[in-house]
Amino acid sequence: MSATLESVTNPGLVRALIDEALGEVQAGLARATLLVPATQIRDGETVIQIRRGAAGRPLVCAFTDVEALQAWDRNPPETAVALDAASVGDLVVDGMVVLNPAGPGALVLDGPAVGARRGDAPAPEGATSQLVDPDQRAQLRRHANQFHELARRTAESGDFGAACEQLQPAISLCDELGDRLHGAAAAIELASWRAGSGSTRLALTGWREAAATMATLGEIDLALDALLDAAQAAARAGLADDAEALSITALDLVAGSDFSERLIGVWRMLSSATGTGVGELRSVP
Repeated sequence: MSATLESVTNPGLVRALIDEALGEVQAGLARATLLVPATQIRDGETVIQIRRGAAGRPLVCAFTDVEALQAWDRNPPETAVALDAASVGDLVVDGMVVLNPAGPGALVLDGPAVGARRGDAPAPEGATSQLVDPDQRAQLRRHANQFHELARRTAESGDFGAACEQLQPAISLCDELGDRLHGAAAAIELASWRAGSGSTRLALTGWREAAATMATLGEIDLALDALLDAAQAAARAGLADDAEALSITALDLVAGSDFSERLIGVWRMLSSATGTGVGELRSVP
């Protein structure tokens, strides 16, 4: 990691994100330099990573400091770039910017909302939260990982009920950090264990909520995995309506609602003609 990237810090903005003080966030962004992941192509040109977010909108992730970047990706690209917040907003004027998806204080904003130019915006007040300190955040993340690993070992032994209990402190620490990404990842595992222990309805709710968070953060593949895992669990439990609804949500996420509605219409025409349900069409010769 270059010294230039290491020098990027935004303690006032971090505090505002943690406190969910949107006015102070806007003031902090007006003066902020952010880190944005990028890749280097063959001719040496640096290309900023613009992802696909919910509803197909372009999305870029931006970070207040190196700790926040590394929490999102433990091996962040050496070609990450430092840009003022206005330039980050200009990258996705029709899309979204996700600030610190793995915390501290994850927040999703429209591109133009990030793009206010530097000017006379007041600086946020002095930072007071311990989470402003990257070392303090790193310590809390280590604790969260320890709880998570303990819960995983318990789940591997087959005691899903105990694993669900042991995972709760990790989820609480993610909430404290404003780490929506890893909080959602933990919630997906929690849903899987709840399904394994027979609490299918509760598991489906967890999967749905976690998938929505993942989609908002631009983690479309993880959102799809969660929705399809949920649909399969619902189908195994005989909850056909839930399985179909979850499958449709996944299809909407990939293809958009207009396409999915037309395709579902075709499925239902076929199922009516063959006397099978939508979920049985795959087995129809």
